Amino acid sequence: MNSSSLVLNKIKDKYRAAGITKMALPVIYATAFKLMKETINELRPDAVVCMGQAGGRSKVCIERIAVNINNSTVADNNGEVKTDSLIIPFGAAAYFSSLPYKKMLAASGGNTVLSYSAGTYICNDIFYRLMNYIKTEDMRMSGGFLHLPFTEHFDKMPYMDLETQVCVVQSMLAVMGD
Repeated sequence: MNSSSLVLNKIKDKYRAAGITKMALPVIYATAFKLMKETINELRPDAVVCMGQAGGRSKVCIERIAVNINNSTVADNNGEVKTDSLIIPFGAAAYFSSLPYKKMLAASGGNTVLSYSAGTYICNDIFYRLMNYIKTEDMRMSGGFLHLPFTEHFDKMPYMDLETQVCVVQSMLAVMGD
């Protein structure tokens, strides 16, 4: 269980005229982006908004930068640990989100902040691979990543209650629909 899966299950499937396709990815380096890429190729969306949990944060964070590095002592759900390794050898050092972050911030009612570090675990790996794919394949779509704090279900601090997180994400997706 993590806050991003809890929010994902509660957000609407449609905002104004924009349809939303929801997908939960495994916390596994070898397959997470592969599954997302297959769905992107099938659906050809206008935008991809990824979400992950970032315990210790008190607000929803719009990640601005994905860096070309994996570095964690924590294993993925397949037991793989990646330490100081490039995500894509000879790839760009970093990519910026192409989401309309200023509009998203304005729509969130003060419950969102910009973050300049998606970390160096699977969230950053997926974010970097997404932005690299958009860039190298010259895709006409925007992409980015949101980190969500713990919800009240985790008995950890800081947290933001689930309903507030759902409202924040929905308000940002509504901006995307515009």
